[in-house]
Amino acid sequence: MHDDDLEDESVPAWRASPPSVLAVLVAHRGSRWLPQTLAALDRLHHRPDHLVLVHDDSDPATRDLLEGHAHASRIVTAPARRGFGGQVAVAVESQTEAYDWIWLLHDDQICDPDALSGLLDEATRDPDIGIVGPKVREWPSLRRLLEVGLTVTGTGQRETMLESGEPDAGQHDRPQDVLAVGSAGMLVRRDVWERLGGTDPRLPLFFDDIDLGWRANRAGYRVRTAPRSIVFHAEATANRRRVRRKGVREHAGERRAAALHTMLANSDPLRFLPLSIRLFVGSLLRFVGFLFGKDLRSARGEIMAMVTVFANPGPMIAARRRRKPNVVRRNRELKDLFAPFWMPYQHGLDVAATTVQAVVRPESVDSLGLRSIGVAEEDEEDPVVVDQPPWWRRRPWLTWVLVLLVGSLVAARSVAAGHLFSPVLPASPDAVSSWWRLLFERSHAVGLGSADVAPAYVVPLAFVGLLVWFAPGLISWILTVLAVPFAALTAHRFGRLVSDDRAVRMTWAVSYGLVVGVTGAIAGGRLGTVVTLVVAPLFANVLLRLVLEPTWTRAALVGLWIALVAAFAPVAWALGIVALVVSALLVRSSARYLALSGVIGTVLLGPWLLDRVLSGRIWWEVGNPVDAPASAWDVVTGTGGGPGSAPWWIAVPLIVLAAAALVPEATRRAVAGAWIVAVAGLATGLLASISTYVPFPGAPEVRAWSGLGAGIWLGGLLTAVLFAWPALRTRKHRRWRRPAIALLAAFPILAGGWLVVRGIDDPLESGDARVVPAFLAARPGTTVVLTGDSESGIVADAVVGPGPYLGAEALRTTAEREDRLRDTVTSLVTTPTRDDVDELARLGVDSIYAPDVDLDLARRIDAAPGLAQKGSDSPDSRVWSVTSEVEAEPAPEAGPARPWIAGVWVLAWVGAFVGALPVRRNAAPGPDPDEEDDA
Repeated sequence: MHDDDLEDESVPAWRASPPSVLAVLVAHRGSRWLPQTLAALDRLHHRPDHLVLVHDDSDPATRDLLEGHAHASRIVTAPARRGFGGQVAVAVESQTEAYDWIWLLHDDQICDPDALSGLLDEATRDPDIGIVGPKVREWPSLRRLLEVGLTVTGTGQRETMLESGEPDAGQHDRPQDVLAVGSAGMLVRRDVWERLGGTDPRLPLFFDDIDLGWRANRAGYRVRTAPRSIVFHAEATANRRRVRRKGVREHAGERRAAALHTMLANSDPLRFLPLSIRLFVGSLLRFVGFLFGKDLRSARGEIMAMVTVFANPGPMIAARRRRKPNVVRRNRELKDLFAPFWMPYQHGLDVAATTVQAVVRPESVDSLGLRSIGVAEEDEEDPVVVDQPPWWRRRPWLTWVLVLLVGSLVAARSVAAGHLFSPVLPASPDAVSSWWRLLFERSHAVGLGSADVAPAYVVPLAFVGLLVWFAPGLISWILTVLAVPFAALTAHRFGRLVSDDRAVRMTWAVSYGLVVGVTGAIAGGRLGTVVTLVVAPLFANVLLRLVLEPTWTRAALVGLWIALVAAFAPVAWALGIVALVVSALLVRSSARYLALSGVIGTVLLGPWLLDRVLSGRIWWEVGNPVDAPASAWDVVTGTGGGPGSAPWWIAVPLIVLAAAALVPEATRRAVAGAWIVAVAGLATGLLASISTYVPFPGAPEVRAWSGLGAGIWLGGLLTAVLFAWPALRTRKHRRWRRPAIALLAAFPILAGGWLVVRGIDDPLESGDARVVPAFLAARPGTTVVLTGDSESGIVADAVVGPGPYLGAEALRTTAEREDRLRDTVTSLVTTPTRDDVDELARLGVDSIYAPDVDLDLARRIDAAPGLAQKGSDSPDSRVWSVTSEVEAEPAPEAGPARPWIAGVWVLAWVGAFVGALPVRRNAAPGPDPDEEDDA
């Protein structure tokens, strides 16, 4: 669109010899609005020469109102079930007197007294002007703008180029050329209407106005806005406030089908095929988006629109043929009249921003916002702007989140760049395609070859990785570095549900976020604990809502959360199932919903349930199995023991305050519930501290990680304090308020200060995570890594390339091949023979690497025939190359059904995710109280 210069204020020439105007008012069951609509026409300063009222005889009340209007030239009854354009055509055909312009009117619009005058002022300025439209405001608000001209985006979306709810303050009062104007108040030159054939009969309800304006522009006419002409429109049909009984029924997807038809029918020949592909693919993406948004009505409409337009192209081709004789301008010449190319993407960002705001809303005090400022009446004085506090005081929770974000980045100063890894956390793959291959391939190039099913956590990693295709390391970086603010955000969302004390729940949320760092999970690279503690408040939030107000959607979401955390930390499955059982016993009415949650959470884990959850490896979280010794005191003070855990004294103020929270009787029941959760976490941590497991046959036994239970223990204590805090408002406990505040503030201050000073490195690192020298990592061969010594025993592990990446570390070869490798290495380091080297070659091994080998062991391996020494990366390490020419055996391979089973597994996760999304219910049009059913 482009602006013209302001027009002069002189009296237009048309007033000396006014052109003849035929006004056509179309009514369908409009008795609610017609009295005011007709009264407004009687108040016009310049009236039309002829007024034709047309209706479809679907409503006696509407017919009586039209017949009672004294200034109508004639009243015409149109055939039933014809659209707006069809009824206008009937009225025009009935007109025998001469006229120059056609003025189109709806039964739910009010015309300003100067509406027709303003239109004629603009319409008569240039002989090239064929269509003029008024400025349209909302009825009944009378101030908010609805339209000042129309256009369309490249994806077929109707666009007004106005802000939602934008008030009319004169900012759009310059007349301008536009692609189209709305039919409510549209003024069309008679010869233009006849040349174009009126509106397209294929568009009875929607997009008929855009299509007509677009055709007029392509035929060489100008379509203009006349802002001095003002009409007020209720948009009863678009807002579903009109009963369409006996009228044109809106079919599923008709709005979208009209948009697709309009776009394709008016496209240039060379742009037709690319535009068809774009709209087809875009409609598929919209369909998927509506499914994920649980807007099933819109999803069905999108498919129906695609079927209507693309499966039956005949009407669209016929429409293009009818338009062709009138085309004198290409769409390229009209490019200034179309919406900018970025407009659809802006709408997408707006939707995304709205979604994020719905999930994470900052705490704020009442303040003047852009959308809260109304338009004052003309006789009111200008509002007084009062100085406000700084933004950080008006939005304290947003301030806290920013502080946590900055603090987390400062704590991550030593691991700010590069792939994150630790003894527990493997490095991420180079591309997300590696995770997708793990799910579907029948044989994995891992170690000696594996046919194992991919671990369950690869499914969510693969989906999230689609957002960062060539940088999957960002996922583990974000989860690790930003774990504290993420956990605080989820905790704050739960806090909104259970507490109305803003200051306390913000302190509680910040403290909970820091719990993730206190346990040592961040510094250790333990993604299982991080994911579980971040998701735990969301799980508690939805579980509480499910118990109080059970719905199938919430049941699916609870099951999805259980599956997600159990995929990363298998012991969380047991904790989640226990929570469901306890909830079902307490609230029997929700038992079937809770049972569904348990089924969904169990089914989504697939084979992972047998491999980890129901085996002795339930303590093995995502990552490498690493020995994690922890004492009972470590667990009680909220840590998992080992490097990266916080000092014991940080948790002491919290433990003292949580014990004191049991004293007030008024809140003891809720506090006791929080203590039960805390004790369950404590028991889990203590059990882990005395538990061991064997990751795979031949591997050394490792002690379980107790940090997850310790984190739940601290989180439960914090929640107990949150529940007990209202008791400090009472007179009985008010004297303890200041000591309680000091103890509550002590934990986040101590924990936050410790985390920022120490940092999150050690043992977490960033950079190159290969476990073999660079020259071995650069080739695709298999290397056997030897660790240990002759006295404690040698451990052999086979790796491919630089070593296993995140997701592949859980895959092992067959037990038979593991035994053969172990026996061969044992023989090789004791009495090496040629057969030992040949056996390595048959297993696919081409190199041996000992990162820290003693001289005695090195001499024995040197003596093995068929091995040749290679260069190494340090004086203490050795590399031998297998020179045997024995052909390698085929790697283990799963059956042909593996890809299909993986596909069903992935679809199950997608189905659970879609089922967990809230259902969007479109408001259905209610019956008109002023109308009676004539059926």
